[in-house]
Amino acid sequence: MILKVGFAASVWAIAMPLLLAAQSQPEIRMPGNLPEPVGEEMRVSVSELDAALADGNVVLLDVREPWELEKFGTRKGYINIPLGELEARLGELSKEQVVLTA
Repeated sequence: MILKVGFAASVWAIAMPLLLAAQSQPEIRMPGNLPEPVGEEMRVSVSELDAALADGNVVLLDVREPWELEKFGTRKGYINIPLGELEARLGELSKEQVVLTA
C-alpha cells in the first residue's frame, strides 16, 4: 500500500494519526493487529509511483516492520522506518522532497 502525503514538512498530516493509532497497539505490528487499509483517494498506482520516483524529488518511506519487508518485499531505493519508530526518526526525512509512504 502506498500513500500520497505531500512534502515531508507536512508528513505530520498523515504521521500523527498513524502514530496515535500505533500507541494503542503493540509496538510491532503482526498479521492479527494491522490497521485498516486507506481509501482509494489516498493510494498511488504502480504507474504513478514509477513516474513519481523517476522525478527524483520523491522519496518512498516504507513504514512496515522488517518481517513485512521479508514476506512481501519492497522497492529499491526506499527508506525503511517502522511505524513505531517514525516519530523519533522524522529528522531522517528530507523536508525538500515529497514523501510517499508504504
